[in-house]
Amino acid sequence: MTTQPRATPPQPSRNVGLGLLLLGAAALVVTFFGLARDPERAFHAYLAAWAFVLSLALGSLAFVMITLAANATWPVAVRRLPEAAAVALPLLTLLFVPVLLGLRWLYPWADPDAYPEHIRAVLEHRRPFMNPTFFGVRSLVYLTGWSALAWSVRHYSIAMDRGADPERSARTLRRLSYAGLPLSALTTGFAAYDWFMSLSPEFTSTMFSAMWIGACLLAGVACTVILVGLAQRGDGPPIAGPSHASALGRLMFAFLIFFGYTAFFQFLLVWMANRPTEAEWYLERSHGPYRWIAWFLIVGEFALPFFALLSWRLKRNLSALVPVAVWCLAALYVHINWWITPSSREPGLSWLDPVALLGVFCVSAGFASLVQRGQQLVPVSDPRYQAALRYESR
Repeated sequence: MTTQPRATPPQPSRNVGLGLLLLGAAALVVTFFGLARDPERAFHAYLAAWAFVLSLALGSLAFVMITLAANATWPVAVRRLPEAAAVALPLLTLLFVPVLLGLRWLYPWADPDAYPEHIRAVLEHRRPFMNPTFFGVRSLVYLTGWSALAWSVRHYSIAMDRGADPERSARTLRRLSYAGLPLSALTTGFAAYDWFMSLSPEFTSTMFSAMWIGACLLAGVACTVILVGLAQRGDGPPIAGPSHASALGRLMFAFLIFFGYTAFFQFLLVWMANRPTEAEWYLERSHGPYRWIAWFLIVGEFALPFFALLSWRLKRNLSALVPVAVWCLAALYVHINWWITPSSREPGLSWLDPVALLGVFCVSAGFASLVQRGQQLVPVSDPRYQAALRYESR
């Protein structure tokens, strides 16, 4: 496989990007109208949608930095696609503003007077750390730091296409990844506590941060698989061959196991400790409509893709791997929604959930598509690009 693939995205991407932006904006307007009727449930639906799309962008950035830090060759062939997904992080920073505006409907620590005395005592103890001002500052640090990393990686990657010294740019990318990986891992873990675990004032888990990191890693690889599949549609030589698909499939399988392990281990720890304040978190998520969602997460989110990805043939067939990646992402959104929406005073399924998801996802995807337009679809100037095209595995 030595033929150079097309260097630029298809021209209709501008129309697609604008269409996604308009569709997403319309869905967000409908979501914000839902605030007038049920602000608490609407803010929870929005947070779940925002968190899911954030996992795609963060996971894509993590995939790029992991492969750069490992100095791996084969990911060079597909690297530009997750780079493009990660550039949505600045927009997601802006889309975090509604979360800040809805603090008192989302987080008990933002409005402690509405809760019983024993919960108020817990919230008062945490007030030096969990208060609106410090929460906002930390969130800004997380999001701007990730955005700076994503755009720096993209800048030095695209600089190769514009005539910069490719060897020097490649070294800079690796150094950025060496520094960025531990920092982004730590901040991602802290953000999980701030944004998601603090929705339930009495629930604590040392595994929750690791579980969120696993969710992001799975989302990033699954997103890359889908983007590679979309990029290979139409005319032109393929970007990735069966060996690249197999490598992506193996990574998706590994991160699925990691995410499933952390989710199970958190449940096991809560079950062994048998503390009412922690067990209640699972009880809220195992009754009513959430009961069937809990079973779906066991069977649909983990077991089905686990057995599908055991297949050697499936992993080498990108057309078969893409539906598995889509399924994993759909199930991951259900899981994130299952984390967040039961904390509302009106839990259960709501029409606001898919509308908010459509809004945040389409706006972010449209933004990333427009930013990518006119740039090289693959890093043809990377010194290891030709070697990446020749990658073979069994």
